[in-house]
Amino acid sequence: MLQAKETMTDGQYAIGVDVGGTHTDLIMATPSALIRSKAFTTHGNYSEGILRAIGLAAEQVGKSTEEVLTNCRAFVNGSTIVTNAITELRGAKVGVLITRGFKDTFRLAGGARTREYDDQLQVPPPEVVARDCIVEIAERVDSSGSVIVAPDVEELRVGARALKANGVEAVAVCFLWSFQNPANELLAKEVLTEEFPEAFVTLSHATHPVIGEFPRFMTAVFNCLSHRATTRYIEGLRSELGRAGFAGAMTFFQGIGGSIGIDAVEETPITLMQSGPAGGVMGARQIAEKLGIRNVLVGDMGGTSFDTAVLADLTPTVAREAAFGAYRTGINILDIVSVGAGGGSLAWLDGRGVPQVGPHSAGSEPGPACYGRGGTRPAVTDANVILGLIDPDNYLKGAYKLDVNAARNAVDAEIGRPLGWSTERAAAAIYDLAVIEMANALRMVSVERGYHPRDFTFFSYGGGLGLFAVEICRRLGCPNIIVPDNCSAFSAYGVLTADYVRQYNRTVNWALDDPSQAGQVNAALDEMLAQACADALSENIDADALEIERRGDFRFLGQVHEVSQPIPDGPLTATNASELAAAFPAVYEANYGEGTAWDGSPVVLVNISVKAVFRREKPAGREQEPISDAAPPEPVAVRRIFQPFLREQTDVPVYAEADVPPGTTLHGPCIVDVGDTTLYVPSGATCARDRYFNFSLTLNG
Repeated sequence: MLQAKETMTDGQYAIGVDVGGTHTDLIMATPSALIRSKAFTTHGNYSEGILRAIGLAAEQVGKSTEEVLTNCRAFVNGSTIVTNAITELRGAKVGVLITRGFKDTFRLAGGARTREYDDQLQVPPPEVVARDCIVEIAERVDSSGSVIVAPDVEELRVGARALKANGVEAVAVCFLWSFQNPANELLAKEVLTEEFPEAFVTLSHATHPVIGEFPRFMTAVFNCLSHRATTRYIEGLRSELGRAGFAGAMTFFQGIGGSIGIDAVEETPITLMQSGPAGGVMGARQIAEKLGIRNVLVGDMGGTSFDTAVLADLTPTVAREAAFGAYRTGINILDIVSVGAGGGSLAWLDGRGVPQVGPHSAGSEPGPACYGRGGTRPAVTDANVILGLIDPDNYLKGAYKLDVNAARNAVDAEIGRPLGWSTERAAAAIYDLAVIEMANALRMVSVERGYHPRDFTFFSYGGGLGLFAVEICRRLGCPNIIVPDNCSAFSAYGVLTADYVRQYNRTVNWALDDPSQAGQVNAALDEMLAQACADALSENIDADALEIERRGDFRFLGQVHEVSQPIPDGPLTATNASELAAAFPAVYEANYGEGTAWDGSPVVLVNISVKAVFRREKPAGREQEPISDAAPPEPVAVRRIFQPFLREQTDVPVYAEADVPPGTTLHGPCIVDVGDTTLYVPSGATCARDRYFNFSLTLNG
């Protein structure tokens, strides 16, 4: 049984991995240190890239891959598997059993509209489920949970056989009001198990027992869609690691910001959506708390995308009913905004001859032109090589030599010659466009939500963001930047240090002016807590060590959307109901503005949620008392770069990261070579190193 504290003994390891679109990042904890490594992601067989990253980390401690894995007690994984399946709508062939008369639910998509104002230009959402794979069933449960029409078993059998004959691999059972009474969906599952035992089955009430049929149904469908890829990934990883000696606990990181075990993932793979970026957010929260920083903007620039989020008072925003394209779902994930501005994002000219960056990426195969792996189109990394910001002879600690001529040829062909620009000017334009894309994404999570970046500290991490962080913050008016230790694999750090997290949701529809419903709500809360304890025990976690957070979704009677706020511990009473109703107008106006509350309107508690957290031991990072008045180190080189902001050639000192101890302050322009990433301190900025080996950058004026 895992208690609230777990101690790593000598000779043991714990590994966190973030599988991205271009690189697979790894953090390995020993009893005394954190070791990081980075390898190219191998999309045909993800395990290959993971094992390569483990091997690189093992070399740093003088061990073989087998020795490390044999003594690895825990392996935590974040990946893009589910994100890719849902974004690309490529996965298992899905069939649906749905209440008769509601076959068009997916086509209508809840009235989804694009940003086009002209109705003639509105386009329908893509078909997630083929029409001939949707079988209508005569059944009905009413809003109170009473079974009005029970499904006919023979009709269910015919439907199951039809889906099987159509080559369906996974079946979503989507019946109306099933969250109020799941009897009809459970009967459908019994028949499917008999008639179609090889199919993966998801019941809508089990994945999202909350009012709103479209997000509930889409959650079940996407859970089915992502199942095949997730199962293959897990089976391959478990097999490959097992062959290499791993016999420890394997867990996976969820988009909500915590880890769960294999059994839970195989049942609800959709919870892994956005797992990689969520790892970085939770890692940033840990470091910020240690530094005493309360308001944080985070940015993660990898090979494919730039991901950002806001933590006001160290609380990450959660996207409820997260939407993917035109489809709203019922899953809760950290509210992360992603744009196509990674190191592999491609530069191109649009139909007007205007340079653009992203959203398409060169990925890891073939990668940017400078990788020398067959890529011919220019990417952001190519621009950085041309500008001199990346050392082509020391990429990823010298593991790869970059082809500068290939980068120049690609940028010239796509941007430079068509516009009559020099190679350096074209590269600077690509750099600037990447900065603008990332700055705009940060404005979306800050300014557009009522926060000013000047009141926040920007946490910059990921393999590429150290080259852009200062220029992004210059445009935002955000004066303070933290580049955390192990920034190049920071999402893997967040994944490794993840707490166990499970969240449970339920619709209750309690009109707070009617105290007679309190008993039903308390019974639902007790059931959810019991489920949380049972799930924790199934993963060998002491239920008594769980931290429980209870929240409610409130709205004024007659409204469609809710506002979330905490609900008190213990049994809810009529007094609690009165207090929650009285406090809600202020909460509502804090979200929507002064004077927007519906004074005098009854308040409804629509949904309740229980979040169970088990705090895991956090591996120790580096710490050293800062050297007072430390003199700047001697540079290891002087490099000529083209400063994009100033549009001029400059000779700058290059410092080795190992030569910059805590207490050191560097003045821009300069470059810090961290081995597997690069930190660019442009003119007008200073860089200091704190006791935890984080870099702290400040804009001067």
